[in-house]
Amino acid sequence: MRKVKEKKSRGFQIFGIILSVLLVVALAFTVFEIFTLNVLPTNLLVPVVLILVILSLIVILLVNFVSRKLAGKIFSSLLALVMTGVLGWGSYYLYTTGNMLSNITTHDGETKNTVSVITLKSASYESLEDLEDANIGYLKKIDNYGTEQFLKDASKELGYDKTSMLDFGVQNVYAQENKEEKPTFEDDYSYLPFTQKDYPSIQALAKALYDKDVDAIVLNETYRANLEELEDYIDFASETNIVYQTVYYTDKENEALVVSDITSEPFNIFISGNDTYGDVGELSRSDVNMIVTVNPSTSTVLLTSIPRDTYVESACDAADGCQQGAMDKITHLGIHGVNASKMTAENLLGIEINYTFRVNFSSVMDIVDALGGIDIFVEEGMAVDSFYADNTLEGVQEGWNHLDGKRALSFARERYAYQDGDNQRVKNQQKVLEAIFDKATSPDIIVKYASLMDAFSGAFETNMSTSEITSLIQYQLQSDPSWTFESYQVAGAGDMMYCAEAGQELSVTVPDMRTVQVAREKIQAVMDGESSDSVDTEWLDTTSPVYNYWGNYDSTADYKNGDTIEVPQDVYVPSDTTNGYTEYYDTQTYVPETNYQETYPNEYDQSIPEQSVQQPVIEETPVTGY
Repeated sequence: MRKVKEKKSRGFQIFGIILSVLLVVALAFTVFEIFTLNVLPTNLLVPVVLILVILSLIVILLVNFVSRKLAGKIFSSLLALVMTGVLGWGSYYLYTTGNMLSNITTHDGETKNTVSVITLKSASYESLEDLEDANIGYLKKIDNYGTEQFLKDASKELGYDKTSMLDFGVQNVYAQENKEEKPTFEDDYSYLPFTQKDYPSIQALAKALYDKDVDAIVLNETYRANLEELEDYIDFASETNIVYQTVYYTDKENEALVVSDITSEPFNIFISGNDTYGDVGELSRSDVNMIVTVNPSTSTVLLTSIPRDTYVESACDAADGCQQGAMDKITHLGIHGVNASKMTAENLLGIEINYTFRVNFSSVMDIVDALGGIDIFVEEGMAVDSFYADNTLEGVQEGWNHLDGKRALSFARERYAYQDGDNQRVKNQQKVLEAIFDKATSPDIIVKYASLMDAFSGAFETNMSTSEITSLIQYQLQSDPSWTFESYQVAGAGDMMYCAEAGQELSVTVPDMRTVQVAREKIQAVMDGESSDSVDTEWLDTTSPVYNYWGNYDSTADYKNGDTIEVPQDVYVPSDTTNGYTEYYDTQTYVPETNYQETYPNEYDQSIPEQSVQQPVIEETPVTGY
């Protein structure tokens, strides 16, 4: 009997030693991850580590030296197992958090671009070789670089040695200056065994394929969404085949303008919301274009929105591939990456943006669901029975509404239900962002931590560093600031104007430069430690709108005191003018008259009220620029 007790005692001793070793290992991993992640402020870091060490030592003592009776040994062993499990769980999620931060702050230095050769399904073409002696259409001035990459690869694929003399820098110059009838690279590839035809717009290119004027078309896949939203081409994907693809990569040039101390100095973040699901890195139009101005010292956050259809002067780096200096909707700049959208916003507002965040539709849904939903307040008269984006979902009622991911996304996208259209959609987007921030910084988030880390991991990309993000988390944990949210949006008037990326006339919102000036002043006020509400806006009610159709923005202009927009030198208003539009957009300049009324179009029926915006005048003499 005595031997049996000795064996049991020895067994418990060995078991206790094993538990102690496991506990020490779990403790070591947890402390290592705490220091590696570096999210705890100093006043919490030392106490947390000390508490974990002391608790672990107490449990080890209980297991190995204090508990003598069987019940005590069982209790202390269970306690050691629980402590080991908790530390193991903690170290795992600390590790997961570190990986999440690494995923969103570290991404490849290149962007994948795919150019497709597309034929009708009814045709018999199956490969590039089948298109010898055929007619191939491509875009005349949109995405010259992508088209040239196809022609270069086609030369190799078909066994030709010649290469193009057009480099990426030349195509940018061409986009700004040349007004020839043919792209400059076409003659370089005239030896290829198919006839090349060029078209001025995506719609004209697709029509040529459907009308069988060409046997195939060359299309960059980033433009497919623009085409398939047109009524005549909704079924484009099911009615066509891809017979050849060229893949090339462009550099991501999106360096952050780092502040020295992100917990005390004000900074601007540009948020780009892409209209895609799935991979957040996929290039697409940017439906959300928002500048978030953060001043940690005053705990103030200003959300400044630029509506997606705002007619702007494009700005980008050479590697982005946009048509520098051309006029277009800001949403189309997203096709060239977040850097092009950011630079265009900087150019419009005359500000500097420090960091960027890019999200998409899936990001919003995943984050909201991980948070357990968000709460949105809907003002009187703003209720929606069902959403245009998904009419199977319940809409929103006046007052407070609890939204899951799908409903939050649909609420942020809704515009057709509102008389104020895109302007109300921008307000909804700001509400969703504020609600996400409120929920993510609340104590309740602890119980949803694991799911939130999973959602964040693939939800967005940013050029903010991991150390800057952890510094902000430290600041939030240590100071627990009560953030004040303020908002503003650039306004304008509806019109139909030529958009460079589409190569055709589209519905746009021409910015009222007075509201651009107010947006800039509000951003500066928050940067200076004041409230954006301190900026005078009453003068907007006593002055006339100042619409800008040409770009060439002047951040020093003071429209409050009567400044006007200087029309570029290469534009003039002829004495004998003719209203109307023609298809020769590359040799036309639109000059608006000055007697506009600030009346917004009813976006629900996609029409513009009569007399709301004066038809622009068409200049009949070729000029440089768009």
